[in-house]
Amino acid sequence: MHRRWEAFRGESKEKNDLLFTAKKSKLFQSKTELDVFLGNNEGEVPDFKVKEGYSESSCSILLGDSNTMLAQVILTKLISEK
Repeated sequence: MHRRWEAFRGESKEKNDLLFTAKKSKLFQSKTELDVFLGNNEGEVPDFKVKEGYSESSCSILLGDSNTMLAQVILTKLISEK
C-alpha cells in the first residue's frame, strides 16, 4: 500500500475531522500524480486526481479517475514595480 497523507480539521486527529487523504497514484512515476479521497470516501476510486503539468509550474485537478478537468493551476511570476 502506498503511503497516505491525511488532512484533518484544525489540530484534530479524530476520524470525524478527517477532511481528505492523498496518495501517489502510482508507485513509480516520472511526473507527480496524486489521488485525493475526501474524508468519507473509503473506496478505491479517488474523488480527485492532481497531475503535474508539462512543467513543474502547473498542475491539473481532474474528477475522480476520469480525464474531466475541474481546474488548472499555473504558477506565474510577479514582476515587481520599481
